[in-house]
Amino acid sequence: MPRTMAHVTAAALGAGFALNAVRLDRRLAGLRPLEPSAEQPSPDFRFALASGVRLDDETRRAACAFASREGLKVLDLVPGDLPTEELLDFARLVDTRSFRRDRLAFGRSALHAVVVEASVLERLGRPLPAGTDLSGLSAAELTDLLGSLKKCAPNTTGFALAPGLRGVHRTARERVAARPDNTFVPLPAVLAARLAAGALTLACLAKAPAWGAAALAGYALQPALVRGFGRTRADRYRAALLRPVRGPGDWLRTARAVHALRGPADPHAELRPRYQAEIARGLERFFEPRRGSCPWCGSSDLRHRVTARDMYQGKPGRFTLEECGGCGHTFQNPRLNPEGLDFYYRDCYDGVGERQMEKVFAFQGPAYRARARLLPTHTAPRTWLDVGAGHGHFCLVAQDVWPRTVFHGLDRSDAVERAARYGWVHQSHRGGFPELAEGLEGAYDVVSMFHYLEHTLDPRAELEAAHKVLKPGGHLVIEVPDPQSSLGRLLGRHWIPWMQPQHVHLMPFTNLEQALLERGFVTVAEQRVTGRPGGDFCGAVVERFRSWTPSPRHPWSRTPPSPGRALAHAAIWTTSVPLFAAAAAADVAVAPFLGALRGGQAYRILARKEE
Repeated sequence: MPRTMAHVTAAALGAGFALNAVRLDRRLAGLRPLEPSAEQPSPDFRFALASGVRLDDETRRAACAFASREGLKVLDLVPGDLPTEELLDFARLVDTRSFRRDRLAFGRSALHAVVVEASVLERLGRPLPAGTDLSGLSAAELTDLLGSLKKCAPNTTGFALAPGLRGVHRTARERVAARPDNTFVPLPAVLAARLAAGALTLACLAKAPAWGAAALAGYALQPALVRGFGRTRADRYRAALLRPVRGPGDWLRTARAVHALRGPADPHAELRPRYQAEIARGLERFFEPRRGSCPWCGSSDLRHRVTARDMYQGKPGRFTLEECGGCGHTFQNPRLNPEGLDFYYRDCYDGVGERQMEKVFAFQGPAYRARARLLPTHTAPRTWLDVGAGHGHFCLVAQDVWPRTVFHGLDRSDAVERAARYGWVHQSHRGGFPELAEGLEGAYDVVSMFHYLEHTLDPRAELEAAHKVLKPGGHLVIEVPDPQSSLGRLLGRHWIPWMQPQHVHLMPFTNLEQALLERGFVTVAEQRVTGRPGGDFCGAVVERFRSWTPSPRHPWSRTPPSPGRALAHAAIWTTSVPLFAAAAAADVAVAPFLGALRGGQAYRILARKEE
């Protein structure tokens, strides 16, 4: 490494370490201490305790009083003497300033003690008699419990500092086992980043000792810069001085724990024989005969648009989208039949793919709010049906925008029933919309269809069902991908909104507007969805690398996973980092111009049912 490069690298490392410490400190700024209380613990609360944790009466009274005063149904207690590295890990996972109001945030825990309202435990099927603790839980079990509790109490879950709660030492193995599996960055990637930073710091020390020492000081000072809670200033500085020595050992112990706790080589071995048998029978049986005319206008002027692989799961097969030269309608041709739809939808939103989809949905909070705000503020809807509700994420977030509205969710999967159990929707309807519409006639002020119509076999029937269930003067809100997007033409088959093989029909705005008019709707507003930085170009990079190297762990992969294939998969994705950076820069650069260039991913329509 040249000396000048060593100077620049060391300066960047030191600044990065210091700024990260400031970031972690800010994430802990929402953590407030319990205050002493003379009141007896409320009989409405129960306590869940990790193995080895003891909770004295004073802390119990203070915790119940804090939860009651703050309107919390779930309160995770953070020990005042939590060890430095565990405190830093906690801050990496939780932003205590926004956790409570972020309805989509995943449940997190400091892995010691939780105060929870009895009614929430009952909804989870774990009732506890008054005066009884749920004790002896492992750190991993407490993490799983918090994940479920946060879903049942999405905006009434919080944290508090418990000065009287003594921390229990956790081994590296226990900490790794307790790390949630719904984090956006997996632990091996975090360890790889730390190893790279450590190696660069050592290289800087060797080439430019003074600059390298400054970078090392930035790393060491992190415990001193992050608030220390119950620890004295001397303890914090001692932790800072010893961190360069202890850090590598902690990294090594964590890496060994990750290796020891790695899952089975083939995590879906029980599903693999079924998938391989289905694939061996041939994929042609999953398709209807190719049609020679447009399903929207009947024109025979059809043009090839794109041919793509399975763009999300990587299941085998190729899928073609054609565009009508008469009306611009884009549709899958040949189209999947019901058996094919079952094969390609399976394990996408549930089963194998459920965890990954939860991460995707949890990242969409701003988009959900923007959709809810498309409705005029003067309407004040009392009842709202979200069609294609899935897990209920939109309905959950929309309750912040429309707190007095009753939200119902409709979907074919059992996820919508879980959403009702969690309280994310007030009532669930499971089945096909046209079939269920008969029993819901005139029941709703608003019906929403967000990225739903493009999945359906007969979009017009879905619009007729919406007209049937809406009250006179009610509103229909629709968001669908825009097949006329300029970025769709630029990126070709790598444009994520093609979403093959799940998107069957993609309708230009004029086609959908005309179909609404023919069914008794009048368009009130149109809104383009130009996406956010990290959208179209980054999505294209993901699609390209996913097609090059599908995960060997998937049960539909033709070859069972092996250490060599897993290593090659990780190596190929690692090489994509520079391309992701360039794609992110491109997304930021074009974002201001997407509206004028008819770019972006989708459009929204707000239509009113005529009285």
